[in-house]
Amino acid sequence: MKILALLLPFSLLFAGSIDIEKASLRTTYENLSISPDEDMGLMGINYLLEPNDYFYYGLGLYGAMSGERGGFFVGGFTAGAKYPIVDNLYLDGGVYVGGGGGASAGQGGGLMLKTYGGVLYRFDDYSVGINYSKIKFPNGDIDADQIALVADMRFDTIFVDTPLNAETLKQYHFTSSQDYIVATYQVYFPKSGTLTRNGAELNKNINLAGIEYGKNISEHTIAYIESAGATGGATGYMEVLGGLGYKQDITESTNLIAKLSLGGAGGGEVDTGGGTVTKASLNLNYSPTKKITTGIGAGYYHAFDGNFDAAFAKVNLGINANFLSLGSAEKSVDWSAIESQKIHIRLANQSYLYSDTLSTNPNNKDAVQNLGIKLDWFATENFYISGQALGAYEGGAGGYAVGMFGVGYIQTLAYDFSLVGEISIGAAGGGSINSGDGSIVQPMAGLMYDINDKVSLEVMYGRVIALDGKLDTDVIDFSIVYKFNKLIMK
Repeated sequence: MKILALLLPFSLLFAGSIDIEKASLRTTYENLSISPDEDMGLMGINYLLEPNDYFYYGLGLYGAMSGERGGFFVGGFTAGAKYPIVDNLYLDGGVYVGGGGGASAGQGGGLMLKTYGGVLYRFDDYSVGINYSKIKFPNGDIDADQIALVADMRFDTIFVDTPLNAETLKQYHFTSSQDYIVATYQVYFPKSGTLTRNGAELNKNINLAGIEYGKNISEHTIAYIESAGATGGATGYMEVLGGLGYKQDITESTNLIAKLSLGGAGGGEVDTGGGTVTKASLNLNYSPTKKITTGIGAGYYHAFDGNFDAAFAKVNLGINANFLSLGSAEKSVDWSAIESQKIHIRLANQSYLYSDTLSTNPNNKDAVQNLGIKLDWFATENFYISGQALGAYEGGAGGYAVGMFGVGYIQTLAYDFSLVGEISIGAAGGGSINSGDGSIVQPMAGLMYDINDKVSLEVMYGRVIALDGKLDTDVIDFSIVYKFNKLIMK
């Protein structure tokens, strides 16, 4: 809750209606000295909104890519500012607050604080730069200063009020990016003779649940990012990768995609070395309707400097989102085919209250605080599908992370209050949390209060239960809810 108190002023500041807003995707790389004799290469990916020419804020994920700490991940929030010096050169600085860890990297409870400052050089919609950063885990052993490399890609993102105004839409030319968002289930079949980090033979298949978001960037090319966590075989394993694919349509509703991705992975004693991994696969996808997509795939996974190679099989189910962006007249779409999609983003502080089932460490008697994000896609005005990711930052559980899918329902009451209920399932592990093989279920219920038509506060109560473990404890969740609508194609 302390973290959300810091973030609330930013949410209220930008609670007004936004039509077309600049955004950017920022990547960073820095080499941290995490002990006198060990370094860790850390890559960051930040999705940032830019409400004006100076200020930006958004979400960020950091993961180990070199060293010996594959599986180290931290998720959280970024806010910063940039100021023009001369021509296309900018001063740039900001702060980051997140929670996570892993791979016994000395993260303590998991809270990560980062401050940075440097310069950016912009050309067209791209920027490159360098900054000086300080990364500290206040209740851990990591306290490092280093130089970071920075690269930005800027683009437009569109937010709309409802009901849609046809005359307003006619003023613009739109193009569909043909996005998709799918839930995935994968099984890794480790190569014979594969060993864990502690030298034992890894003789179990690894089951993973995750999510993938992709976007068509040309007729035959897609760009995508995928994330998954183990639900069996390697509790605590997590991966985040980005890649490109070549798509060939077979029929109007069927396509074949060859994919190649690169990213960070580790945890659960899976020996990925410093964490850099790659995956190659062939995937067959079928859309029974314009909005629904399904798929199957198979491929091969390789850790560059670790001892883990595996064939894998994959299935996915999700939606063709088809978000709209600004386009030229030559590529415009029929405005009458445009509709709005209701979306909520919840910035959450989730507390696991202490019980004797919470931790495998008998000395840990504290509640565990988790920081994270929930993305809700509304199938109707009240019913939503939710994807959630959180990481521990306090309570002696640094390195614990959880990813879940859920369904929920919001019922308006009176005086700007609404009743909320949801149930989620997913994968969790790390930080000595007693999550068994990693499969969990979490029913929750509570109230949401509307501050205005863009921002709400939410409090929920429930339980987190391991399906194959001892974890069974109470959960209290406080969230800031940001509500908006995106344009999509019907």
